Amino acid sequence: MDPAALTPAYIEEQRRLRNLRKANKKKVQPPQVVKSKFIKRPFLEIPNINSNPDGFFIKVMSYNVLAQTLIRRSLFPTNGDALKWSWRSKALLEEFKHYDADILCLQEVDYIQYNSFWLKEFSNLGYTTKFYRSKSKNHGVAIVYRSSIFECRHLCFINYDTDIVSETLPSATAITQNIGLLVYLQFTSTILKKYPHLSKRNGVVIGSTHLYWKPFGSFERTRQTYILLHRYKEFLLSLNAVLENSKGFYTFMCGDFNSQPFDSPYLSIVAKPINYHGRHTTVLACSLDHFQKAESLKEEEAEEKEEEEEDEGGEERDEESKDPSPDTFDATEDQLRSIQQLQDTHNSLNMRAISLYSVGYKLVHPENSGLDNDRGEPIFSNWANHWQGLLDYIFVISNWEINKDKNYFNNIDSVEDLVEHQEIKLTRLLRLPLPVEMGKEPNGQPRLNQYPSDHLCLMAEIELV
Repeated sequence: MDPAALTPAYIEEQRRLRNLRKANKKKVQPPQVVKSKFIKRPFLEIPNINSNPDGFFIKVMSYNVLAQTLIRRSLFPTNGDALKWSWRSKALLEEFKHYDADILCLQEVDYIQYNSFWLKEFSNLGYTTKFYRSKSKNHGVAIVYRSSIFECRHLCFINYDTDIVSETLPSATAITQNIGLLVYLQFTSTILKKYPHLSKRNGVVIGSTHLYWKPFGSFERTRQTYILLHRYKEFLLSLNAVLENSKGFYTFMCGDFNSQPFDSPYLSIVAKPINYHGRHTTVLACSLDHFQKAESLKEEEAEEKEEEEEDEGGEERDEESKDPSPDTFDATEDQLRSIQQLQDTHNSLNMRAISLYSVGYKLVHPENSGLDNDRGEPIFSNWANHWQGLLDYIFVISNWEINKDKNYFNNIDSVEDLVEHQEIKLTRLLRLPLPVEMGKEPNGQPRLNQYPSDHLCLMAEIELV
């Protein structure tokens, strides 16, 4: 156009028209719907618990967050961008903000992400964190607690490979690099001033652990549950000595136990005295046999590197059971002795665990309680591409009177028992979905806008009385 026509008035009019077009364009655009990065689950209230509205409540979470270092596309072939840390980190953080727990017991926390991301983010949310890992692993466990409520006074590290706790405990079947972390949390002076009844106990002892995961690892996992309870007892005794009183503690244990409610690791700590029979003996013997043959094969291969798999060792490998839970298994006398030794060692320890979901979930979600077990537990907390089941728990740790009638301790615990013997009221549990609610296959988690881990978090609200 003619440069002479580019007057200030013309330029101003063109700017006005351009801004008007922009404003009209914004008006006709539909409003953007911000979709949550995860499926929000409700808290379910325990009926007839008679909690005190002015009482002191804490929310405890257990969550295997899926270590980024363990993710392989071959294990998650259809999960797409849900595997990327750029999405998972935001979704996990959104979950933590939404559920607003007072104590978070986490497993499979990446060491790199812990230092570069979680320390800062949890601090911004008002939390303090403690972390522990096996030196050769890239991930570990963490306990995260609200700084306005708790102060950490002591730590206890558990190494299932190296901790020697009993001469009667059978030897380890494998080096697993699994660990646990216990912390003693003292209530802050502000909390004690507001809730003076909490002074009758020294505070909270709580742990986070991750047991051996391999399918043939039942014997080793059962060993590890004994070590966990034994080290927990030692920690309590040492704290009593340091504090020079016998007021005791509120005691909890959380984690991924890689054990279902009908398996020996779980039952060995909740249904004492434990009696391995039938399926338990079969699975434990098969587990022992698997690692014994694997060790024998390693020795053969070290001596005869040039031999082909047609030799005697190869034939033994072919005959080995491919099913970690076979219907029948011919155990050797040595294997049966090891199983009996493990049972006796468990029953010699006057400690036990009480699952909060076992206690209360049947009262709030009966259609998802005891579907595949007689403990009243929900059906799953792990929903992966190739396997689904319940592996995660929130336990209360209790003394166990060894000489009491055995039937009493094999009964399912009740909310009334928790109030009477543990001085805690279970008030709410976070709902877990039913299998039909997981959507069309492939539906193994994590999935965008569903869940950011292959595990779902568990959470319990408790009134400390």
